[in-house]
Amino acid sequence: MKDPVIITEYTFKRGERIFSEYSDRIQWIVCAAEEETVARKVQEEKARIVVLGVDRYQGPLYEVLSDTAKPAPAIIVRHGVGYDGINTELCRKHNIFLAITPGVLDQSVAEHAIALLMSLARNIPYLDREFHEGRFVRKPGFELKGKILGIAGFGRIGKSVAAIASCGLGMTVEAFDLLPLARQAEGEGISEEAFRTRYGLRGYHTEFEPFARLLDALSINLPLNKATTHFINAHRLAALKDGAILINTGRGPLVDEKALYAALVSGKLGSAGLDVFEREPYTPVLPEMDLRTLPNAILTPHAASDTEEANERMQRMVMENIFAYIQGKFEKLNRVV
Repeated sequence: MKDPVIITEYTFKRGERIFSEYSDRIQWIVCAAEEETVARKVQEEKARIVVLGVDRYQGPLYEVLSDTAKPAPAIIVRHGVGYDGINTELCRKHNIFLAITPGVLDQSVAEHAIALLMSLARNIPYLDREFHEGRFVRKPGFELKGKILGIAGFGRIGKSVAAIASCGLGMTVEAFDLLPLARQAEGEGISEEAFRTRYGLRGYHTEFEPFARLLDALSINLPLNKATTHFINAHRLAALKDGAILINTGRGPLVDEKALYAALVSGKLGSAGLDVFEREPYTPVLPEMDLRTLPNAILTPHAASDTEEANERMQRMVMENIFAYIQGKFEKLNRVV
């Protein structure tokens, strides 16, 4: 008998080629992403496995999923790495595992961050738009070699950004993270100096303001939690050099969009490249603060991880999590709860 797996429509469409390979063992139940719809499908199909995308789930799903799986634990598998849309407290309360797909997106997201940075440095969106509108005009850009890039959040993606920027572009890289350098180095079994060499770092900081004052560009790669929501606010933006570039491929709520808009309009920030937003699909936090109206902002629709390679890695790991759960090999799950 096939195990029924509830999966949201957009998630299934992204991975249909891979997921279909397992249709002889899995009964895919595809539904809309709204929580009430997912919960209803769980109840109808008596499912104990749910695969979810980036949408937020904060209500009835957890109790329904738990009830269908009793007395065993149920499982939510994130088609992705971040899990700020999942209520981990409710997972624990209702005996639900939460598994993610760590590491699969690192290179794709890091490359996207660098692509946004390079596009802003060379005015590529402006030049392309002018060209398509029949104007053969130029606007001077600047080289990134020798410029100082700060990376706020030095996890796997931040490290990938650092490697590309330092080794590929010749940028000077400074890192900021709440985890001290000694702990980072210890986690990789190397010395602090070897850690800095591995990622091309000139400096490593645990205080933001001294770090920010050094930078020509800042890449946001922090995890999202209560402590980091609106981490990039008016105060921290003010600490940056005038005219600096800001890149956010982390999570939208890491940046206070009101403060960001004001900094872009005033010229405090030279430009910004954003792949994530406080509200998705994007709607401005205030109608009069629409980032889409600004010429010095490049905006992409949460697409940094959307590459063929990353998607396939992610979908294969989703399946690994599902089969580890079905086989009772819970120790092999990429669990965060």
